[in-house]
Amino acid sequence: MLRKMLLITLPLVVIVAGCTPKNPEESAKHLKAGIESQNNGKLDEALAEYTKAIETDKSNQTAWYHRGVLQVAKNDLPKAIEDLSEAISRSPDTVRFYDARGYVYITMNDYGKAMEDYEKAVQKDPKNAVYINRRGYVYALLKDYITAVKDYTKALELNPKYEDAYSNRGFSYLSLNKFENVVSDFTKAIELNPKRAVYYNSRGYAYANMKRLFDALPDYDMAIRLDSNLADAYVNRGFLFMATEQFPFALADFDKAIKLGMMTAANYNARGFAFSNLRNYPQAINDFSKAIELDPKFTDAYVNRGFSYYNSLEKQKALKDWQTAVGQKPKLDSSLKSYMEKAKK
Repeated sequence: MLRKMLLITLPLVVIVAGCTPKNPEESAKHLKAGIESQNNGKLDEALAEYTKAIETDKSNQTAWYHRGVLQVAKNDLPKAIEDLSEAISRSPDTVRFYDARGYVYITMNDYGKAMEDYEKAVQKDPKNAVYINRRGYVYALLKDYITAVKDYTKALELNPKYEDAYSNRGFSYLSLNKFENVVSDFTKAIELNPKRAVYYNSRGYAYANMKRLFDALPDYDMAIRLDSNLADAYVNRGFLFMATEQFPFALADFDKAIKLGMMTAANYNARGFAFSNLRNYPQAINDFSKAIELDPKFTDAYVNRGFSYYNSLEKQKALKDWQTAVGQKPKLDSSLKSYMEKAKK
C-alpha cells in the first residue's frame, strides 16, 4: 500500500511545483519591504519578506543576495553561503555577490574559498580598488604578505586616498618587519582619518622597533586618548616605559592591560618584572607564578621569579626555578651559574 501511495502522490507534487507562477512585481514589493525592515533593525520581519520575495519569484537574484547578507547579521553563516551561492548561480556576472560571499568565507576562516571569490571579483572588475584591497587582505590572512602588499599597492594606484588600503598595507609591512614603510603608511592613514586609535598605536610600535622611543611615546599616548580601552596600546607603552626604566608607569600600564582582559603570560611576566624592579617581591612572585601557570614553558618567568625569590632570601626556591630555566634552555647555564652557586650556600 505504501508504494502505491507514493506512485500516486509523487507526480502530483511535481505538477504543482511546475505550475508555481512567477510574480516579479509582487516579489519586488516584498524585497523593498524587506530592505526597509532590515534598515529599521527588524531582522525577523526582513527575513520573512525576503523569503516571500523568493517564493513569488525564484529568479529574483537580488532577493537571494539580500537574504544571504541578512543571514550574516543573524550569524547563520552556512545559510548565508547557500543564499549567496544561489544569487551567484542566477547572476554569475554580478561582482558584489562574490564580494559578499568572500566576506562570509573570511568570517568562517575558509580563506581558500574566500580567495576564489575575490579572484573572481577582481577578474570581472579589475579596476575596482575595493575588491583588489580585499583580495590583498585574504593574502595577508594566508600569511602571503608580499603578495598582499602588491594588491594594496595596486588598490592605492587606483585610489590614492583609500584609507583601508594604507592601513592594511601598513599591517602587512609590520609582519614583514619593514618598519619605515609601516610608519609611512600609518602616517598617511592618520592624515586621512586622525581619529583611529589603532593607527597611532601601530605607528608607535614601528617607531619603538626603530629605537625611536621618543617618537613612539606620543603615538601611544594619542592612541590611549582616543580609545581608553585599547589594551594593546597600554602593553606597548608599558614595554617602552620598561625600556626607559620608568617602572611605576610600566606597572600602571600592564595593570591596566590585564584589567582590560589581556591576561597573558607575557603581561603577567612584564608586570612582575616592574614589581621586582620596585622591590615589591611578593607581588612580583605572584605575577611570575601566574605567568608560569598560564605557560609552564615560559622560561623567562622562571628566571625572573628566581631572582625575586633570591632577593626575598628564599634561596632554595630560587635555585629550583633557575634549574628549571636551565633545563628548558641549557644556554642559560653560563649566565645563571654563579647565582645558582650562591643559592646553594
